[in-house]
Amino acid sequence: MSIFKGIIDSFSSIFTEEDNNHRLHEESNHDPTVSGSMSVVDGANERVAYKLKGYFDLAKEEIAKGVRAEEWGLHEDALLHYRNAQRIMSEASSTPSPSYISSNEKEKVRSYREKISKWQSQVSERLQALGNRKGVGMSENKRNVPSPSSVSSTAFNRRVSSQKTSLPRGGVGMARSPRDATTNPRPAKESGSGYDDKLEEMINTTIVDRSPSVKWDDVAGLDGAKQALLEMVILPAKRRDLFTGLRRPARGLLLFGPPGNGKTMLAKAVASESQATFFNVSASSLTSKWVGEAEKLVKTLFQVAISRQPSVIFMDEIDSIMSTRSVSENEASRRLKSEFLIQFDGVTSNPDDLVIVIGATNKPQELDDAVLRRLVKRIYVPLPDTNVRKLLFKTKLKCQPHSLSGGDIDKIVRETEGNFAYGTGYSGSDLQALCEEAAMMPIRELGADILTIQANKVRPLRYDDFRKSMAVIRPSLSKSKWEELERWNSEFGSN
Repeated sequence: MSIFKGIIDSFSSIFTEEDNNHRLHEESNHDPTVSGSMSVVDGANERVAYKLKGYFDLAKEEIAKGVRAEEWGLHEDALLHYRNAQRIMSEASSTPSPSYISSNEKEKVRSYREKISKWQSQVSERLQALGNRKGVGMSENKRNVPSPSSVSSTAFNRRVSSQKTSLPRGGVGMARSPRDATTNPRPAKESGSGYDDKLEEMINTTIVDRSPSVKWDDVAGLDGAKQALLEMVILPAKRRDLFTGLRRPARGLLLFGPPGNGKTMLAKAVASESQATFFNVSASSLTSKWVGEAEKLVKTLFQVAISRQPSVIFMDEIDSIMSTRSVSENEASRRLKSEFLIQFDGVTSNPDDLVIVIGATNKPQELDDAVLRRLVKRIYVPLPDTNVRKLLFKTKLKCQPHSLSGGDIDKIVRETEGNFAYGTGYSGSDLQALCEEAAMMPIRELGADILTIQANKVRPLRYDDFRKSMAVIRPSLSKSKWEELERWNSEFGSN
């Protein structure tokens, strides 16, 4: 998303500057000395700055819509909005200035013309970038643009008097502006399945995970969780004839446990092994949209998942989206949860659909009861045990020169045991960081020789490197959090 942040920052700096200047102009208009000097000037001449400001506001609105469309991956809409902005700014640039206007009015006109000139340059760059990305020339794109007369001066004057849409001072990204026939000539299309094509495109570009496949062997241990996923997703996808009636698989699974122990990798592995479409849903992908869009997005998500089944809808950090409902909760969050529950029930009502919802969290106690009831299988993903830690160390050291014996590895495994009385209890991600820190020990000993030494001359890892690393990389899970998860598992878990 860094490209969109850059776009937003480049435009918002001008927006903020315009707002500040506008306030200064308003103050000057109330200055009696200025008012006295302006009284001798013809009223028609004084309207040129007001007209330029109207063009300015319309262009700002179109640019905001273009940035939002780019952020959603709707490049055709972004091109349309940017071209509308260019036409508006071209008309503004061609607006003549009267031969005589007051000095105050002249300063306003000069300020607006400078800002519009800057915008024209930046919008041209965005048009060029989008044109190159789509693999078409700018001249070809122009054939699909409405004629300049569609943004005529008459239409402009009507819109200036009827619309006062503005952007928050912080930037373009949070703009909320009404849709109209000029900026959105095409109505939102509905596909044959009844969902919005634009929302489907957004889901395909930001939620469907096309990352490299994760296999079972990439996830060390977690045999209980693997068995549950095998029965819920993989086998039913391959032998639907066997999993009917009472053997129909559960459609909701909760993976809970300390962070950094493979919950996300496990969900990706099951999607890969079952050749299912993997929908990776985060809180930001559902809640950072316009008001009212979150519920539509949830509905479309489930509809697309059904159309592309077998599907796995994975909701990482599900507690941030589906936490317990409260009186003080805002209405948008409540509607989002209600829509999720409705769509989840719709998926489970059809025995022929194979859409599995998997949630992952390290705070299962914060989940709403209605959500918890639908996630009928709740698998605890604990800290790695002795065998898993040993397997992890051997895997990490496989491609790294070392002089550790089997006894040395066993000692490291014992010293990373989850014994909170001694302040230890390493998670999978903690062990990864521990190995990386130990691998840096031989490098730090080189000093100035690091620039000239050959790679094969660096000494191999030793047991002492891991001992020293344990003083730097400490366990990330506290005793109180671990005990809370253990209690919740004994009360609600499926283990």
